[in-house]
Amino acid sequence: MSSRFTPILLLAVACALFVLAYQPQQPIMLDVTAPSSEKFLDNFFAPERDARWTQAHSAVWLTGLGGGNLAWRVGVRLSGARPNGVTAPHVVVRANGAMLAEFSALIDERAYEWSIAPWQLGANGDLLLEIDSDTFSPQSDPRELGVRVARVWLTRGDGLALPSLKTFLLLLALVTEYVLVARNVLSADGGRQTADLRRPSPIVHRPSSIVVATLVVLVAAAALALNRAETTWWLGVLTLSALFVAALAWLVAHFVSISSLTRRQQRNVLAVFALAALVRLALDTGRGYEGDVAIYLSLAWKTVHFGIQSAYLNVSAVPPPNTPPFLLYPFWLLGWLFQQLISPLFPPTWLNDPDGLRFMLRLPSLSADLIAGALIFRALQRESLSFNARLLASSAYLFNPALIFDSAYWGQTAAIHSLFMLVALLATERHAFGWAGVAMATAVLTKPQALAIAPLVVVLAWRERGLFRLLIGGLVAAVLVDLPFIAAGTMDGVAQQYIRTSEYHPFIALNAHNWWWFSTGGQGWQSDSLPLGPLTFRSVGVLLFACATLLSLIVVWRDRKRLFAVAAFQSLAFFMLATQIHENHLLPMFAPLVLAAVKDTSAWWLYGAFTVTALANMALHDPNLVTALGYPAEEIYGGPALALPRWLNAAAQTMLFFVFALRLSAPLLHELKMKKTSRVSKTREV
Repeated sequence: MSSRFTPILLLAVACALFVLAYQPQQPIMLDVTAPSSEKFLDNFFAPERDARWTQAHSAVWLTGLGGGNLAWRVGVRLSGARPNGVTAPHVVVRANGAMLAEFSALIDERAYEWSIAPWQLGANGDLLLEIDSDTFSPQSDPRELGVRVARVWLTRGDGLALPSLKTFLLLLALVTEYVLVARNVLSADGGRQTADLRRPSPIVHRPSSIVVATLVVLVAAAALALNRAETTWWLGVLTLSALFVAALAWLVAHFVSISSLTRRQQRNVLAVFALAALVRLALDTGRGYEGDVAIYLSLAWKTVHFGIQSAYLNVSAVPPPNTPPFLLYPFWLLGWLFQQLISPLFPPTWLNDPDGLRFMLRLPSLSADLIAGALIFRALQRESLSFNARLLASSAYLFNPALIFDSAYWGQTAAIHSLFMLVALLATERHAFGWAGVAMATAVLTKPQALAIAPLVVVLAWRERGLFRLLIGGLVAAVLVDLPFIAAGTMDGVAQQYIRTSEYHPFIALNAHNWWWFSTGGQGWQSDSLPLGPLTFRSVGVLLFACATLLSLIVVWRDRKRLFAVAAFQSLAFFMLATQIHENHLLPMFAPLVLAAVKDTSAWWLYGAFTVTALANMALHDPNLVTALGYPAEEIYGGPALALPRWLNAAAQTMLFFVFALRLSAPLLHELKMKKTSRVSKTREV
């Protein structure tokens, strides 16, 4: 048989097997107490003995069952156990929004069963079985309990069952992702991609990839025949996970210019970035920094249920956040995926504890870290460095423990605006001021702290006649990010978020081991409106940062090649001199400092020293560490127990800041000294 027809034949066989996989009529039995059933249950409490309590509104979510064209029977075994004197609960059961039954649940456990009409489960055979009931609170138990559910089951009527189109598309997407990856790998010649697009796809001449794809389809069909609910759920998770990994890998490969590397270099790059991702994923399973993660969770819930434009309104007990608008987009997207895959009801996150969503909300920061590492690798191509030197510099960023601590362990978002700040600097270095404006505006719309480097970008754009492009790029980015608020007429909320920034945490230093923590002896949690001489702490902080900015502008004006060193210093100066600073506001410094250290290798010790002190700053205020040491939770705000190591770390960072400032100003001081010497010599000659 011609190899041309082999893929077509295999596709036909796969489709036939897929249809046959949905014909077995075995019942679906769901033991709600089994750990494997957890993913199908929405808004249930943890199992107790042989059942689970529902809440006021709970659901069982089974997707991709197929046979939507046929009639079904669905059953639930439950009880409405209540203390003496409490009325039996009123229960309403719905299937995909249509009422199945309404009754008063008996105290004793019993089985209830109802019929589902053909096509009521839709073309894919998706069942959302909702159970609404009256609730009560047991004595010494704050929970609101509904009814006790022990088991759920489904049986399908006779007839030819149509397969789930959604499941077929998921399987097709998974196989396609594999084939594309296999083709790209197999088509490489000595590590370089084939440039002639007129050649036939090498996948046709590589039967191994077709065989593997066929085996995947066979295994999936067999699994669907045995357990459609379990297989469909895992297929959805695997396909979306593979899509995320493939997209991230493509971005990294694009930015590192993977096609220009040899096969061995490609493997080394892949190993480094894969290891960096795995290290972060290992830490992504924790709870993160509870207070901030709780805000992210509630914003995901709010934007999914009420739209992004509702974020700055007081809706359903969720007040307007102090989070700029750009971060709302990944929160919304991941919340929407969580609702589609795991929790169709998506109840308020403060009433539940969605570990799956906690994990998902850290993926943007993981992606930002890896992309920033790839951009650093790409940016160093112009420095005529060896491959090993470029990979080492990129690794210094990817495996920076302070960055990993913040984005993976704490689940914070500093990596995202740090990435856009890096892009703005790289675009400025290459005179691409339009893209610099886009990146700079996006960074500021992610976190206001990104404004620290804005003076450098603006001054260089003005000097090099790129200010108009910078402003247009920034305006376009700002309009696109704010479009939902503009359309809904809620832009006032976005504006207020920036106007009131200084009101959210009006303290001298919020656990930041900076100049203020050092000079106040660790008393950073005081109001920054307190007087400091004729001014306030806040005003003095602004003046000090303005002086540091003036130094930065003079340096970069005189020597444009020092842009990255100056940008690193600007981020550091903002952290050290301004008030209202948090412990992780130092992190945007590291990406430009890597690029600066490559040009001036004597700066690597500064990078290493700040890595240690930044990590210590966060660790010494980590709630988990503080409580593990036996101290009360309030100790994280600067109590006496860890006062000495915190003050010493602030002293170390203050010393490093002044060393950095001296290094930056050394050429200026040398030039001034030479001019003074020259004037003295001329005076003596006269």
